[in-house]
Amino acid sequence: MASKTVVITGATSGLGRATALQVAEKGTFLVFIARNINKASELLKEVENKGGRGQFVIADLSRMKDTVEAAERISKMVDRLDVLINNAGNHFPNYKITSEGFESTLALNYLSPFVLTHHLIERMEQTASQVGESRIINISSIMHKAPINWDDLNCKNNRYKSTFAYYQSKHMLTSFTYLLSNKLKDTGITVNCIHPGFVKTTIAKSDYPFPMNVIVPIVGLFIGEKPEQAADTPVWLALSKEAKSIDGEYVHHRKIKKSWPPTRNEEAQRRLSEVTRNMLEKWL
Repeated sequence: MASKTVVITGATSGLGRATALQVAEKGTFLVFIARNINKASELLKEVENKGGRGQFVIADLSRMKDTVEAAERISKMVDRLDVLINNAGNHFPNYKITSEGFESTLALNYLSPFVLTHHLIERMEQTASQVGESRIINISSIMHKAPINWDDLNCKNNRYKSTFAYYQSKHMLTSFTYLLSNKLKDTGITVNCIHPGFVKTTIAKSDYPFPMNVIVPIVGLFIGEKPEQAADTPVWLALSKEAKSIDGEYVHHRKIKKSWPPTRNEEAQRRLSEVTRNMLEKWL
């Protein structure tokens, strides 16, 4: 276990932070991508105070250029990559376009994990060939049950609905999980996604429009989990021996569940891959 390397995004708060600390406590070498250098330094100090080892890379993952550069730095930083946890995500209440022309929710929650995984997959294949396995984990959500608006992925043409943008991004991330799992069969790399539960994080406290601004706090009051509790499943899926054979699944509380049927449609998965690659051609 001591030699395993784990990369995680969005690690300085909420579920990502709890997952990073628990992974580090298990003796892995932790590499995390963060946007804020002060928060990253604080997390690294806490990891080291607990006896762990790690390093961080500063990048704004809503920008594809930053995502590519982060992947390149990580590839030079480590000689093996056992686990990649695509955790970074957010809900943006107001419409915002990135400097590269993508709607912010789409960019951070789906496009960036696609790009990051693309550029780290070679290192993961090398690791799998040497030690027998490596694992990719995407943090999805039960809120993936919205159709993909193929004609307007960037939400430019209609009135912006932040909840739809979020749901759509998680639909895409879930579909991407299944497609990548099938593509990587027989490589030793497993690919799964997680619904972590309703976690008491900054997203849960986000400025949702009505009626979600009423519903979300009430749901959180009754069923919300602390990040430290919710981290159990991603840590288990990342490092446990019993999770080694799990591949191409949607997991909640260590149990395999069924995601929304449209996310499992193979024709739609292939279409999404083609559309995504056309959007991201410059960065692939």
